[in-house]
Amino acid sequence: MILLIISAIIIFILVILVLERNIQSRPVFYSFCFSLITAISILGYAYFSTANDNAEMDESTIRHITAQQQAFGDWYTTYKKKMDNVDYYWVLYHRILKDFREEKITLAEAYRQLTNLESDSASLNSEIFKMAPPISLDDANYDLTTSLLEKTKNYSEAQLKTIRATKMVADPEKTPAKDHEQQVQILNDAMLHNAPDMLFTATEITTLRKNLTIPEVD
Repeated sequence: MILLIISAIIIFILVILVLERNIQSRPVFYSFCFSLITAISILGYAYFSTANDNAEMDESTIRHITAQQQAFGDWYTTYKKKMDNVDYYWVLYHRILKDFREEKITLAEAYRQLTNLESDSASLNSEIFKMAPPISLDDANYDLTTSLLEKTKNYSEAQLKTIRATKMVADPEKTPAKDHEQQVQILNDAMLHNAPDMLFTATEITTLRKNLTIPEVD
């Protein structure tokens, strides 16, 4: 910026010197210089006023984004912990089915483990349904967080439904199948029939990340 100002001053002086030699009439020369100085002053004032306005706007934008980061970050920490548990319970669910399929556990043991898993999943699902986006988020980020949360609730509910349905058909006292392969097939059918669709939240996460990133200041 300083180099730009110095360069402008040098050019201005050179222009004045050239004009002084080529304009014979002093009144015309002074009038031209006055007009040139006035024009440069107006342009300079407009430039620095715009720069100051941009600086103030950038500072305001940074404060706003920082506040949004704090609000969403605190919420997302809690959300991420619950999602980690959702993923863990789903892995545990498939491990129970695998252990039963490979006859590492009996049907009665599979039923017991699925019953415990259902209880834990129901509690987690209830906690997720109690979550709400931070009210301090602006409209755009609030809507994105709401969409993210609604998708998560649907996924968690479907996962609980799958675990519950599988537990019901794993009840040794109620299953019509006595053969192990048939029992495996019944449990597998319950899983395939009720399994939730993949949870896709990339759009919301990507847009939120963009909204919550402080822009670079030129």
